[in-house]
Amino acid sequence: MKKTGHIAFLLTGCLLLAGCGGKQDAEPFAGNGNTVEGQDGTGQEDSDSLPTSDKETDGGDWEESQGGEAERVKYRIVDGAESGNLVLAGEGWGSVYTLTLGDDSKYKVCLDGEEADKAALEDGMMVEIGNAYIMETFPGQLGGDLTIYAYSRGTQQNPGGEYYDLCGLYLQVLNDLWEKDNGLNSEVTYVSVDLSEAPGELTDGEKSAIAWIFGCQHQVESLTMTQEELAEAGYLTELEMSNKSKLYQWEDGVLFQITAVQWEDGEIYSLPVIKFDASKWRSPRGAYFFSDCFAVWPEMGTWSGYEIGGEAIS
Repeated sequence: MKKTGHIAFLLTGCLLLAGCGGKQDAEPFAGNGNTVEGQDGTGQEDSDSLPTSDKETDGGDWEESQGGEAERVKYRIVDGAESGNLVLAGEGWGSVYTLTLGDDSKYKVCLDGEEADKAALEDGMMVEIGNAYIMETFPGQLGGDLTIYAYSRGTQQNPGGEYYDLCGLYLQVLNDLWEKDNGLNSEVTYVSVDLSEAPGELTDGEKSAIAWIFGCQHQVESLTMTQEELAEAGYLTELEMSNKSKLYQWEDGVLFQITAVQWEDGEIYSLPVIKFDASKWRSPRGAYFFSDCFAVWPEMGTWSGYEIGGEAIS
C-alpha cells in the first residue's frame, strides 16, 4: 500500500505553526529553492521594493522570490499533489515550502508548455515556479500570481529511470515503523528522522520536508539529528553503567533511521532498486528494526510498495 497520512490532515493542524520544526536552528527559509535561468542563488529580491499590500499581510511578512516567467525556482513536490495541498522542497536544510491549490485558486499550472489542471501534478515531480512570493514562516508559504511549470514523465525535464517519489516511499516506511511496538511512542514529544545515510541522494531540503511532514502527522515536534547529535544537544539521558561505556535513552522522543544496505547488482531485472534498513529507537532495550528491505521502480513509473526482509525488537 502506498502512503499514509495525507497532507490535508497537516494543513488543519500544523501548517501555519512555526513551532512544528522542532528546536533546531535553520537557515532563512525564503528563497532556498534551486534557482534556474539566471538567478543569483538566493531567489530573493529587496523586500523594500515590494508594494505594501504584498509585504504586510496577516500571519507573516511576504518577500518576493521570483519575478516573471523567465525567472523560476526548482522545487520537488514531496507530498500533497492529490489533495492540492503541496509540500515542496528545495536544496538546502530547512528549504520546505507549502502551496495550496484550491478550486478557486488563481495559480496557473502548465504541463509541457500547455495550461493544465492541477491534477497533472504528482508527488515526486520536479517543478519550476515563477513569479512567487514567500511568507517568512516555517514552512515558507508560497503565494502571488505564480505559475507552476511541470513536465510529463519521459520528457527531458522529467526523465524515467530515477527513484520517482522516493520521499513518499520513506514516509511510508516511517509510518509503518510508527505502528510497530506502539509502547515506544508513549508520551512522545519529539521525533528525530535521521536520513543522513539513506540511499537515493535526497537533497537536504527533501530530508527536512520528510521530517516535518512525519512530525506533523503524529502531532510531535520533528528534528533531523543523528543519535550522536541528539546526545551532544542534550536530548538524551545517559544511563548508569558499571563499565566505562556510554549508553543513552530518550525519555520524551523516538529516533527513526533509514540506512543504506549494499545491493550486489543495484538492480532487479534491469530495474532501479533501493535496499535499506530502517529502525525506531528510544533506548538500548526499546527499539524496533526492519532489515534487508527493498523497493523496485519500473522504467517510467514509481514504486508501488516495498518488501521487508526481516523484523526484530529489542
